[in-house]
Amino acid sequence: MIELAEAMDTSNTKGAPLPGHVLEAVLDVWGQAGEQHFIPITGNSMLPLIRDGDHVLVAHGCAGLRRGDVVVFRHEGRLIAHRVLCIYDGDARPTFVTKGDNAPQFDSPLSADEIVGRVLAVERGSRYMPLDTAAWRVLGWLMAVSTLAWTKLYGWSRDLKQRLLGPQPNRLTAFLRQSALAFFSLVLKVVQAVVCRWKDNVLS
Repeated sequence: MIELAEAMDTSNTKGAPLPGHVLEAVLDVWGQAGEQHFIPITGNSMLPLIRDGDHVLVAHGCAGLRRGDVVVFRHEGRLIAHRVLCIYDGDARPTFVTKGDNAPQFDSPLSADEIVGRVLAVERGSRYMPLDTAAWRVLGWLMAVSTLAWTKLYGWSRDLKQRLLGPQPNRLTAFLRQSALAFFSLVLKVVQAVVCRWKDNVLS
């Protein structure tokens, strides 16, 4: 996970969660102010887009969130930045499904109350890369859709294998599984490479 260290107290131990009441108080003040804030990043779960040591500019609230956007949310006293893969409209408020681009698993579904805000830009040293553009939001959408497609197709192939060939593994099923994994991993890597090259061109 990518944890966002508390920007107003850099003396905290790296990776250590803030006391809940301190985190909530800071977020409440920031939310009421309706401003945007830069927050330092630690971790590698959003590679290649966001690196350890980058700062992200966060706009507080859920207004205008779309599939593919990178959001900051609360988790066990920490703030985490991951990509939105799905938004489900519930009876009361929407539910968000998120995942880090470089993380192996999906996050638990999030409520709107857990979302701190949307990442508008990435700052690396003196370089600045806005994400709140049409091109970057399209790339984010492609990342989200390709991740979901890989997950669904992998699950479908696994179910089909069990129905046709039974639960016991054999050479054929192992080959098919590895081929499917290699293909969809390649698709994801191509999309990530496009994002990384575009990002490097902007930040260079």
